[in-house]
Amino acid sequence: MHFIIDSDSGNSIKGWLAPDNPSVTPTIIIIIPGRNEIAIQANVTRAGIRDLGLHSTGLVGFDVNTKIVPDLDQIDDIEIVEAETRLPIYRRLQKGRHIERKMFLFDCSIMPQRRILSAIEKHFTLTYSNSERNGLETTINIISNPFNSSIFISGRSLLSRYDQYLKNKGYVRVALLREPFEELAERLLFLNFLAKEDASSYLETYSTGVTTLIDFARELPLNDPRGLTTAFRATSDQQRRELMSPMTKVFGCDLDEVPKRVHVSKALDNLATIDVVGTRERYGLFKELLSGVLGVDVLGEEGPTSFRTVKGLATTLSRIGLVADLLEEDLALYAYVDEAIAEGISHHGGEIRRDVASR
Repeated sequence: MHFIIDSDSGNSIKGWLAPDNPSVTPTIIIIIPGRNEIAIQANVTRAGIRDLGLHSTGLVGFDVNTKIVPDLDQIDDIEIVEAETRLPIYRRLQKGRHIERKMFLFDCSIMPQRRILSAIEKHFTLTYSNSERNGLETTINIISNPFNSSIFISGRSLLSRYDQYLKNKGYVRVALLREPFEELAERLLFLNFLAKEDASSYLETYSTGVTTLIDFARELPLNDPRGLTTAFRATSDQQRRELMSPMTKVFGCDLDEVPKRVHVSKALDNLATIDVVGTRERYGLFKELLSGVLGVDVLGEEGPTSFRTVKGLATTLSRIGLVADLLEEDLALYAYVDEAIAEGISHHGGEIRRDVASR
């Protein structure tokens, strides 16, 4: 998907949207709090978009004006989304509410930390979670949006695919890591819950890149250590690939690469360039550093939520050699990062940004 906002003059918002299917005339939805949503089809032909091959007819332009929203120039909070996917296209910046910064949070978790994300999202005009769901072109278009100056993106996208775009567009790049056995435990518990609840829409949202783990997690004997060992022994090649070291994949691997020891070094090199690196276990420090970089405390009083069942399963998983082998790279990566943060605290008074050094 490609989209651009050309202008917002107060009484007219103009732009264009080319959907993934180039033969479809796009529809946008106008959202104004407290009112019914307004859906309109593209009503302006953009010959240049057709000539670029992004759309078969070029009927992709729109002009949201006072004929559609009579008091458009009086409205502070108005948002435009693509109708089918609900992907945000534009939202007016509200001074005093939104910060004019762009931020990408790399978080390898599948289970969303909704309170943390909600706390951050209220400070930005455009917000996108689960970035890994979007294709390459759509994600690049979201990152490169030239009209909006307040954007927050989060997810498990591969750093190598988008880092140059993020740097070029001035994003604050943030990484929040987690102890690998706890991350795997939560991942399996969450997928087990979704699979048993037959929550197909949620599975589609959260299972990008781990689709073969759904059946694995559904039948997993979570309270039986021996049964867990047997289940991990029976995993398919694809399931093992999806279980292997997710943090190393995100920060050190290219597309379709299997995590190996060399990727731990690459991940550490990449993390050393990121603006803020933190861990859930040292969340207070992470929060302090992020506030310092953004100039605003976007997290407020919110912190990560964890459950006793996660801790218990993580302890069980840590005693299974097969699981430790699957997480070998992440265990090494996390140990290096945690050590670097600890050294940063002791030697630099907490100033540890850009201090996750390769070892």
